[in-house]
Amino acid sequence: MTDFRIDGTNISGRIPSFIKNWQRVNRIDMQGTLMSGPIPPEISLLKNLTELRVTDLSGPSMKFPPLQYAQHLTKVVLRNCSIYGEIPDYLGQMQYLILMDLSFNRLTGQIPKSFGEMGALQYLYLTDNMLTGDLPGWMLKNKASNKVNMDVSYNNFTGNPPNECQQANVNMVSSFSSSNNNLLRPCLRKNLPCIDKPRYSSLFINCGGKRVEVDGNIYEDDSSRIGTSTFVLSDDRKWAYSSTGDFVGNPDADYIARNTSKLILANPELYTEARLSPLSLKYYGLCMENGEYSVKLHFAEIMFTEDNTFSSNGKRIFDVFIQGTKVLKDFNIQDEAGGVHRVITKNFTTNITENTLEIHLYWGGKGTTGVPDRGVYGPLISAISVTQCKVFTLKLNLSLSQHHNMDIVQSYFPYAWK
Repeated sequence: MTDFRIDGTNISGRIPSFIKNWQRVNRIDMQGTLMSGPIPPEISLLKNLTELRVTDLSGPSMKFPPLQYAQHLTKVVLRNCSIYGEIPDYLGQMQYLILMDLSFNRLTGQIPKSFGEMGALQYLYLTDNMLTGDLPGWMLKNKASNKVNMDVSYNNFTGNPPNECQQANVNMVSSFSSSNNNLLRPCLRKNLPCIDKPRYSSLFINCGGKRVEVDGNIYEDDSSRIGTSTFVLSDDRKWAYSSTGDFVGNPDADYIARNTSKLILANPELYTEARLSPLSLKYYGLCMENGEYSVKLHFAEIMFTEDNTFSSNGKRIFDVFIQGTKVLKDFNIQDEAGGVHRVITKNFTTNITENTLEIHLYWGGKGTTGVPDRGVYGPLISAISVTQCKVFTLKLNLSLSQHHNMDIVQSYFPYAWK
């Protein structure tokens, strides 16, 4: 056996130690399964590995698996596997490594200096770990022309801060420790704090689309096509998004989905385009007034069909978090809406306590990845509506003779009664 792939299946249990017998295997894909860790140390015996993808493992924490003998690795994805400790220096000596994704783990320490010498590297994702020390100087010298995409957002660096949160193809949003906040740009700090007076109580974004007016609300333009390792701040600094990941099998895939057929639904201008992400997409409402908010997420599946062709076999599954709380698990737009090209909105209530709203869409390896084309998977969102919940207080001046009417008043205004 040279190829073992079980992505998106319901296979469960621990990864078995008998994988040591797969001496000729070149590729192992275990993304979005129900399997648990740790990755057995016997993986060190698989010297012919060229591609390894293991993600979203349940179970105990583990140290980085021993891969030092697999010198021909080109792609390593060990995402959300509860890996702790430092990143092994030997990874930087793998001369064929094109893609390394170690995001959403508990990695600590510094980025190895050897990473600066990786000549074949095109994608490096270290987002959402606990890395410390200086942000490497070689990373800040990266040029867009190099086409090397790196994401080190959501870490705990302490030294060598950049002037911007996005330099060339390097995303560094919220990547620095809160211990030196006064020296940092707001977008480098944890939770993207508001340095001015909070002044916003609503937010409307046409995700992936142009500026439009719907029901008296202006949905802002969100038509930037970049998304591999990207932080985009709106012109008015009212909102931003951070996107991480590349589409497997299709490096030229777009980060905006476009509907090609006529949409017969209300407000089609919100659903003609949608923003996509192959891994992680975070939207931020910035400098918002603290309080309780209503969050409405708009979805419509516009990349699949229902015509009994190959394109009708696609299945998109992802998770959604608001303020760090998972509100949608294994969300499937098509199933929820009752078909493709149909609208489904999801409504939530959340609290903003530090003037920043975070909406996070995350792909956990489930669903199809090659229907109708390679690289069609991951979160898709059409629009976002956020409004502050108003608190109404009813003031009544009742005389003693009117007290018998209190029960009637309370029955009509149960939440306004004081």
